Amino acid sequence: MNPSALRLLIVDDTALYRKVLADAAAQIPGLEVAAAVGSGPLCLGRLAAEPIDLVLLDVFMPEMNGPEVLERIRRDFPRVAVVMISGATGADAAITVKALADGALDFIPKPQTASFADGMARLRQQLQHVVRLVQLRRLGSTAARPSPRPAADPAPPPVPRPPRRSLSPPPALDLLVIAVSTGGPAALQAVLPRLPAGFRLPVVVVQHMPAPFTRTLAEQLAKLCPLAVAEAGDAEPVRPGRVLIAPGGRHLELARDADGALITRLTDAPPVNSCRPAADVLFQSVARCSPRGVVSLVLTGMGEDGAAGVAALKAAIPLWSIIQDEATCVIYGMPQAVARRELDDESLPLSAIAPRLVELARTRL
Repeated sequence: MNPSALRLLIVDDTALYRKVLADAAAQIPGLEVAAAVGSGPLCLGRLAAEPIDLVLLDVFMPEMNGPEVLERIRRDFPRVAVVMISGATGADAAITVKALADGALDFIPKPQTASFADGMARLRQQLQHVVRLVQLRRLGSTAARPSPRPAADPAPPPVPRPPRRSLSPPPALDLLVIAVSTGGPAALQAVLPRLPAGFRLPVVVVQHMPAPFTRTLAEQLAKLCPLAVAEAGDAEPVRPGRVLIAPGGRHLELARDADGALITRLTDAPPVNSCRPAADVLFQSVARCSPRGVVSLVLTGMGEDGAAGVAALKAAIPLWSIIQDEATCVIYGMPQAVARRELDDESLPLSAIAPRLVELARTRL
């Protein structure tokens, strides 16, 4: 027994998948399988009986489903990290996205590949990412970069060193762009529903999440928000009163049409910062569009995505850069990367962000 290892509890009603998860977890340094059980009540019993750091929790189970177990864990064992195990069907995606908004740290999609070896390799990489998340959450620091997800990762293009913090917000604002990753569904649910129907800035969001989960996220936020919310398509107009969310697996850029209006562009370019969509790609495309002024908002998330994009925006156009403060982040990685470059103009707790955005949009036409 390694006293520094994270103790893992696997909860899945399928014996075969419990074994697959346990076999994959056994190969991850810093992770120790404490037990694998087949139901919610057995999970809660184990949590009461022994120290557990991390629960891998299936979405659909008899007796108690995943969200019901999550609710009990959040209430009775709040220090335990929960990662959902999800299929990619519509029902699984909807429940998983809601679980993320309700406090699950992250999720692992069930393997979709026909090759067992490929599926196990992918699962090990996902578990390595989860271990890093839990370690960073425990330490309260993100000084180290995350283990990359399995994708090519070309470095973002260099940008000129921009001016540092702004003295005041731009006199005119045309757009709000948001970058978010781990902890994102809960953070977005705390911000976007509080923007009123008359909010005059178009909103464009990059949330690190694969398809079809981004579409489900947009659908769930649409039910909560006064603004219209949708997953972005290609060549869509970017208009006030509307929130567009980058689709999982594709980069979202903004461009100008023949009349000079802002529109979306979806691309399949290689991942940046191990991400597709990447906030740096969106932010850098906005800089090329030369709007009168932009608000950037970098929320909770692991890694550095968004920092180079904020630098590009500050170098090219009037920008007001807001980051979520460390105390309210699930993972203070992406906001910290902006702060370390001295590119943040305001660092705000999550509860203060929506009122500040409303104030900025109301006073700058």
